[in-house]
Amino acid sequence: MVGVMTACPTCGASLCVNPSFCAACLNADRRKAHGHYFDDARRRSGAPEPTVEALMFSLRERGTKALEEPNTKRRLSELSNQQVIEVGDRLQKLKPEIARAWGVEEVKLLLRARTR
Repeated sequence: MVGVMTACPTCGASLCVNPSFCAACLNADRRKAHGHYFDDARRRSGAPEPTVEALMFSLRERGTKALEEPNTKRRLSELSNQQVIEVGDRLQKLKPEIARAWGVEEVKLLLRARTR
């Protein structure tokens, strides 16, 4: 019997590099899908930190291609305006040993993806 390898639905890696983080993200995504965490205060203040970090991970690992993924789109839509600016700033300041820093045009794509 041959098993089929599929990518992790959270981080997109063929072999998940951080299963506990991805499991926590998946659990948070499920709770949100069932209406938890969507009170008015959170909408005004933006997404919880794990959502921001999951978004950063996908953007750092897969670049602008991640902007087409449903989970990335959903996470991006949950961010406050200030959080989106902070994510763009962080992406432009990435260290080469971690990932390639984003340029201005790539950050513009991020901002456009949020407004769709």
